[in-house]
Amino acid sequence: MNRRSQLGTGLAVLAVVLFAVPAFFPVQPMLTHDTGETAPAPPDELRQQGYEIVAYENLSERGQELYVTTLENDGEYRVALGEGADDFGYPTDGEVRAMYDNGTEPGIVVERPEDAESLPPSDERFYGYPSDDEGLNESQAEQRRQQIERYDAMSTRTAEPPLGATPQLIRLVSVLLAVLSLGVGGYLLSSK
Repeated sequence: MNRRSQLGTGLAVLAVVLFAVPAFFPVQPMLTHDTGETAPAPPDELRQQGYEIVAYENLSERGQELYVTTLENDGEYRVALGEGADDFGYPTDGEVRAMYDNGTEPGIVVERPEDAESLPPSDERFYGYPSDDEGLNESQAEQRRQQIERYDAMSTRTAEPPLGATPQLIRLVSVLLAVLSLGVGGYLLSSK
């Protein structure tokens, strides 16, 4: 067997091994925390709409840590299964759809302390609420805006990591290298 055939055979075997990597290392679901969703109203209206409101101080230490880390990571943070907080429910995508169908909202609304200077800025945005037809003057509208921004919606769920996440990228790179190895190995074996 000449050197070219040995190298081609080696690359073909490597390709088979690389194709098997995703089967031995399946992507595990992760717990997702997302504060990008906006709490659209003051607390009384939020409760009427089915939101659960929890004061920041009443969250467990782990719950507070996850909330703060989520805010620091531009409103989205993922952890492995088992690393979440008991304060949050982590429904699957099917359970989330069922919740919406039943008129309830997944996740909770965190009531930030009035003096929340130690916390990162809230992820809430003020989108022109309240509307002009509510007849509030500027001072009343500003007061209502501050009240709304004190309540930060945080949805949580159990979901597959996105395609750009490290576990997905490892699988993708493995398959791409396998295809490349198979192509080069096959070429070397076929061109004697």
